[in-house]
Amino acid sequence: MTAWFVRALGLLLLAGWLAIAGSACAEETVRPLPSGIHLPLPVHFSMRVLSLSRLSETAGEASMMVEITERWTDPGQAFDPKVTGFGRFDHVGADAQAKLAGMWTPGTEIENQISEPRSASVSLSLRADGTVTRIRRLDADFRVDVDMTTFPFDRQKLTLSFVTPRHSADEVIFVMNDIDRELSSVARELSATNWTARSLQFVMERFHGWNAKPFVRIKASTVIERQWPYYLLPIFIPFVAVLSVSLFILWAPEKLLGDKAPMTYSALLALAALSFTYESSFPGSISMNSPVAFMVSLGYFYLVFVLLLNIILVYSNFPGKHRYPHLETAIRDNIRYSVPTSFVLICICSVARSLL
Repeated sequence: MTAWFVRALGLLLLAGWLAIAGSACAEETVRPLPSGIHLPLPVHFSMRVLSLSRLSETAGEASMMVEITERWTDPGQAFDPKVTGFGRFDHVGADAQAKLAGMWTPGTEIENQISEPRSASVSLSLRADGTVTRIRRLDADFRVDVDMTTFPFDRQKLTLSFVTPRHSADEVIFVMNDIDRELSSVARELSATNWTARSLQFVMERFHGWNAKPFVRIKASTVIERQWPYYLLPIFIPFVAVLSVSLFILWAPEKLLGDKAPMTYSALLALAALSFTYESSFPGSISMNSPVAFMVSLGYFYLVFVLLLNIILVYSNFPGKHRYPHLETAIRDNIRYSVPTSFVLICICSVARSLL
């Protein structure tokens, strides 16, 4: 028993020593800021969005391939081009990673990245004056904010948040000049279906980190627009077809009154099935308060309201019905036009509001 206890204690001490040694090695990889420079050190930033392969509206996730370019000055990496015979040295892949492991880098991280990259590559350029250019290309999943309140006429801003967690704004800041903006772009053709790329926007902001020091964050937003004509046929045409039952209820002869109630409830069931179809085919279209969800909800009320109006006109003894026989006909003629027109106008205003 004592021997077993001694072995267990020895293993625990060994594990603790390995953990301390590992953390010490990790700390040693954090290089000090380059010497001979004025703080804060400016890091030029640019980004290219090469592909958007997936956008999950309900989960708020986007699969993107991006290329990030950072450029800074490190006097310790300067060299004499007359001696080397070259004004610039380029390193790619494993060679670039080995070179970067022995020098200072900003340690830029993407705050809303939620998965390890499916693919990643890096390249490095060193100029004679000490200018260091690092280019990283990665394909990964990111957490993004999605607003479906204007579906299917929506525009989305897929924002990536970049920060240097090891260095405060007193040490490192992001900057962008005209060259950096010119190098930043988004692909014209996206892999994600029914989306069109519009622009790439950048916003710089300051925030206070865990140690109460100010940090600089750069937000790069890819603006994409949904190709709404694609959704006209699968969404609005079936919706209009189901709601056309109301015209039969308003215009059919009163001898068919016994058929109007079953048709109305059949239309309600068809509208419910249609809403489930929308949500399964276009996730978020019903569950995230879109104009389509509003019109479907209004459609339930509209069908029942039309049926009740028709029943009231036939069976209710409203004031003046017998004294003014023509009054029922006038009311019915007015309802036949005003009620459907009001419903259509409300739906159009809902769609128009989403387009503004």
